[in-house]
Amino acid sequence: MLMKPLLVQPRALLRGTFGKYMEGYSCMHLLRAAVNLGIFDIASKPVTAAEVSEAKGTDAAFMEVFLDGLVQMDLLEKDGDRYVNAEPASLYLDPKSRLYQEHTLKGIFESMDSWTQLEDRLKNGPRYLPRDQVFGERWLKSIAESCSGGEVGSVVDAVDARVDLSKYSTFMDLGGGHGLYTIGFVHRHPNLKGTVFDLPMMCPIAQENSRRYGVPIDTVAGDFYSDDLGHYDVVYSSFNLSTSDIRMADRVFGSVNKGGLLILRRHLSGTSTNAISNVQWCLNTWDGKGKKNYGGSWLPTSEEYLARLQELGMQLLFRDKTDEA
Repeated sequence: MLMKPLLVQPRALLRGTFGKYMEGYSCMHLLRAAVNLGIFDIASKPVTAAEVSEAKGTDAAFMEVFLDGLVQMDLLEKDGDRYVNAEPASLYLDPKSRLYQEHTLKGIFESMDSWTQLEDRLKNGPRYLPRDQVFGERWLKSIAESCSGGEVGSVVDAVDARVDLSKYSTFMDLGGGHGLYTIGFVHRHPNLKGTVFDLPMMCPIAQENSRRYGVPIDTVAGDFYSDDLGHYDVVYSSFNLSTSDIRMADRVFGSVNKGGLLILRRHLSGTSTNAISNVQWCLNTWDGKGKKNYGGSWLPTSEEYLARLQELGMQLLFRDKTDEA
């Protein structure tokens, strides 16, 4: 065995493949420690490692090594002996930033903890969490955070390139949650009266964002499977069961005024083919199932859903692929 070269060398596997995995794992712990210690808060202005260490009560020599690690991750910049936030950290990791990804980061760190319990979950089954805890306020706020760096504007631009919204009066985001898309459309088109329809626990978040951005919108609390949706000139829905579940097609069609528009965003594929993502998706359960793929494998294809809308009397104007997903 010592003399015969094997196809896979231990060094290539352990230091190469596993080493890359370990580097990513290490970087995530560097990130979590930096967020929890408030590094990106104090480094909003140039600061030395000694000053950071004194402010945070840490080992001074180790702090310099730690900050250099954040420099290698392109989260800090170093000039002489002083460190300051790089642009990504300044935008998304500094708690003083309007784009601070607070809830997203908390979710990522909790996911890291879940992975450390993988062996236990395999033996004893996934941890049960109430559905409203999984898909609750923090989940919705993290989605809002992730689309706050220009995605809303990109969507509004894409729609404006295809249709003229100046001739319409009423706009509803069905399952609109955080309300940012409604805010974006109404800001661009003041002729629209914007409404977000979602569950009662979601509406306060849309109202909070309306006040935050100074764009007035209405909210309607309800269950889109059972409650009256109303009637609107433009109905919009983004990655939402309301416009993916074919059982909802009749109700969605009925909410659009004659001559009005239905604007849908949904993934091309209903489920993930990434096996590791599927493992993560199975660490927790809220529906009693211990095996599930990331995404909605039970959902109809885009073609099936669009065919049903056309059966009801809608005409497909445009179908655009904006990215690989």
